[in-house]
Amino acid sequence: MKVTNASGLIFIVGTILFTVIGQLSFKRGMTGIGAAPKEMVQVPIFIVQTLLRPFNTLGIVCALLAMVSWMGALSRCELSFAYPFMGLPIVLVMALTPVLFGERVVLQQWVGVVTVCVGLWIATRSGQ
Repeated sequence: MKVTNASGLIFIVGTILFTVIGQLSFKRGMTGIGAAPKEMVQVPIFIVQTLLRPFNTLGIVCALLAMVSWMGALSRCELSFAYPFMGLPIVLVMALTPVLFGERVVLQQWVGVVTVCVGLWIATRSGQ
């Protein structure tokens, strides 16, 4: 399976988008719930409350869609080509969290993101 066609790239992009939307949805869904309880007896209630929040439900749906899209990508692309793209959700989530959640991202984190981007670029070029 040497050739990667356009549909394989579409599935990779779908996987990235569903992953990013899912992670951002989980963050939004968990805002206001607070930390997981320390006592085991409270964990089942916490889980039910967590799962019933609409943004967490959206996150679960996105995670499932990302999985299905990933399987589509792997059916059309070599893993060594497709897998480096899975670093892109890190970049996108880091870029969006300050905008959507007001989180502070420091210079060291951005240097890490740039390093990931350069690594992704190198990894996707190595097979050509």
